[in-house]
Amino acid sequence: MSISKFHIAWRLLPLVLCAVFTSCHNDANSNVPDYPVALDLDIYKMYPNFVIENGFQTMTFTQKRWESDYLGFAGILVWINVTNQYCAADLACPHCVKQDKPIQVDGLFATCPVCGEVFDLSTRGFPTKGIANQPLKNYELTFSNGILRIRN
Repeated sequence: MSISKFHIAWRLLPLVLCAVFTSCHNDANSNVPDYPVALDLDIYKMYPNFVIENGFQTMTFTQKRWESDYLGFAGILVWINVTNQYCAADLACPHCVKQDKPIQVDGLFATCPVCGEVFDLSTRGFPTKGIANQPLKNYELTFSNGILRIRN
């Protein structure tokens, strides 16, 4: 009895779709504590260069801009990943969980100043050195009419 390549591909389709649809979402099982997250970014008016068409970019938010902003545990990192999706995560390292020591972003990577773990921003912020056993705590986002809404 042989299984055709078509049948194997068909069985793998749900796994592939799951990976695609969970690329940038909230991580309920993170070591980083749940703090309120509410950040609305008017991309077209306030951040016109932070668009998918411009490729990989990052922005960090550690101070409220408006009274309605809630920035999670250690602040919020927003980025456009290499598959041209908006992503958002807490700036706290999930290994050290230091509110006053946010990760530092440098290009495609973010580094914890305490433990030295490096997180890969090309996708969801997965650890690269193996010090941390979790990716960055990702937050839910929606993009509609030029407004990027980040929530938990």
